[in-house]
Amino acid sequence: MHINEKKGAESARLEHCPQCGAVETKNNVYFCKGKKIRIYIECAKCGQFVSRYTLSGYTSDKPYESILERMRTVRLNSGKRTLEMVEGFGDDVRGEYEHVLELIRTQEDNLKIEEIIEDDLDGRTD
Repeated sequence: MHINEKKGAESARLEHCPQCGAVETKNNVYFCKGKKIRIYIECAKCGQFVSRYTLSGYTSDKPYESILERMRTVRLNSGKRTLEMVEGFGDDVRGEYEHVLELIRTQEDNLKIEEIIEDDLDGRTD
């Protein structure tokens, strides 16, 4: 997990519907061979389009399948090593998820998602 120690360096927020303000959403996943996966977020209450995300990677609650997807081209030496990697991968993702939920509970960002992304792009040093 990459947690920057600078104050204000990390942020978390529930995504709100621009129409009704609800946080309940549906993820509409679009697959097209040769293109990155796109997720179209729809408000579960009013049906309004909320946002679209383009994925460069995917992780689910099934760490074994997720890590195999990421490591298709890597040959692993042993079953034990594979199991250790899968367990570590699952723990890392679970820890990141819990950290984000805690940020939302304790200090949810009041900026809109677009503003958070814009601030991040403006402040990048890489």
